[in-house]
Amino acid sequence: MKNLLSCIFIILLPIFQVPGQELIGHIGRPDISPDGKQIVFIYAQDASKDVWEMYKADFDGSNVKQLTYLPKARIKKSPVWSPNGKKIAFQADVDEGSQLFVMNSDGESLTQITDLPGYNVEPHWTPEGNSIVFNSIGENGLAKMYIMDKDGSNVQALYNPEGDNWYPRTTRQNKVIFTSDFNDKSHYNVFTVNRDGKNIQQLTSAKGINWFPEYSPDESRIVFHSNRDDPQLSDSGDYNLYMMDADGSNIIQLTKLEGQELHAKWHPSGNQLIFEWHNKGSRGLYTLDLSTGQIEKVNLTR
Repeated sequence: MKNLLSCIFIILLPIFQVPGQELIGHIGRPDISPDGKQIVFIYAQDASKDVWEMYKADFDGSNVKQLTYLPKARIKKSPVWSPNGKKIAFQADVDEGSQLFVMNSDGESLTQITDLPGYNVEPHWTPEGNSIVFNSIGENGLAKMYIMDKDGSNVQALYNPEGDNWYPRTTRQNKVIFTSDFNDKSHYNVFTVNRDGKNIQQLTSAKGINWFPEYSPDESRIVFHSNRDDPQLSDSGDYNLYMMDADGSNIIQLTKLEGQELHAKWHPSGNQLIFEWHNKGSRGLYTLDLSTGQIEKVNLTR
């Protein structure tokens, strides 16, 4: 598998129109249901003016359905499926901050589960599904990592090294993977640490922003996006997808598209990724077959 992936090549397949009304606009932050049959994502026709709502579709992009109708919360992001596929958690900007919400996977029984100061963002379910880890951004502008019960109770701080600590995810081995600038305030890299705060390890050491690490279903590999190849290392510049082994070895560049390839999530099979691609004002969802390197657009149609 490693030898095959080390020579992975990128093919952008022709984009064919699928009968039906296709979503056009701002599309991003995908997640895949545990059974691999559906995706959830955010959408706004005009990202600067319209309300961003949550939508879901079949994995091939068909049968698009709107899940949320929250006009007072203009920006909603980071939808993530629970491990049993019954719930979806996400963040929404409300009351001059951001709070976390949970709903059924069909959009019913929407519930706000946090009422905390500041911006509470980037929820992610623990593997057993009983807890949610997330970021909370305080007055100093730095993100800290927390964990709470799935109903929003029993909020506790995770181990937070000095700095800006983003995107916590927990593993079945009781580790936390995250992105932080604590070793170098000019750059963000990927780290792991035991849940008790011991044995912190730095997995990447590249200049730039190495962001949004996601474990494969068997926790043997990690995918992330990085601007390490952008000449200016610009936050708004070029990003590509990378993959590495769980210990940080064997880093492989997966994409070399113009623009930004972001927020990759694993298919439960471990053989595919879904991600968002921004290029010259065009935004959409794409899949990457890890065995062939083929990239295909997900044509989202109602």
